[in-house]
Amino acid sequence: MLVLADDELTRAGEHAEGLIATCARAVTPGGALFVSVVGAVAGAVVGGDDPAPGAGRRFLSEQLLGALGHAGLAVEFVAAPGAAAALSGTPRLPDHDPRDQLSGLLDAAPRVVALGRTPRSPEERSGNFFASLPRKVVAAATLCRDAQGRLLVVYDSFRRHWTIPGGVVDRDEDPRSGAIRETWEEAGLRVDVDALLGVFSDVWPDRIVLVFNASPLDPAATPAPIHTHEIREAAWVDFGAALDLLAPHVRAQVTRSLEQPGRTWPPGY
Repeated sequence: MLVLADDELTRAGEHAEGLIATCARAVTPGGALFVSVVGAVAGAVVGGDDPAPGAGRRFLSEQLLGALGHAGLAVEFVAAPGAAAALSGTPRLPDHDPRDQLSGLLDAAPRVVALGRTPRSPEERSGNFFASLPRKVVAAATLCRDAQGRLLVVYDSFRRHWTIPGGVVDRDEDPRSGAIRETWEEAGLRVDVDALLGVFSDVWPDRIVLVFNASPLDPAATPAPIHTHEIREAAWVDFGAALDLLAPHVRAQVTRSLEQPGRTWPPGY
């Protein structure tokens, strides 16, 4: 086992990930790397008997776990010692409190500790690396207009607002195919999808929404939702009236897609 318990990672700053990678290579396959870092939340003010006074990098627990995973290590243990006691007002810290390992408490103590196991094979290393990557939801939607310029809109029963057809891209499905499928499920229309009009980022949940330009394959077809448990109604609506119907964030997606097609928009667009 290799131990980094003297705030080596805190002092390494932006080079902390490189230090972890170097240590991981130095440990025999299947060996352990134990690390201890100053927390970014409760450890923001470092003092008392903390061994890392002054400036230095402080870690959110997810940042530490990500750095270990990026180096190919499998995290076997993570805890914020004293987190549960601090939140409950216990004057003396127990030797070990299993609650300190709860994900919701990992940033509630001045310090975060973790134990990572080095991979035994390149395949295991790759698996650990990919498991550590952030998960971002990808959704695809269609901005679909007919020959009269009317916009295809649907009423989302769960969110209780009008929107444009779209939803989460399925596993092993490309975004364009997802947009076509979602439009069929939500509006009962087969559409041709071409240009990508806009890429929109949101933080809750962490997602990207891809808005595609679309047109109906059968101009005479009447919209009618297939997934009636999700969508109450689908309709062609005159463009101006449709903008008034749409939820504010969807209205922003539509107007920005048409005014500045092809752009990528940050959260708060």
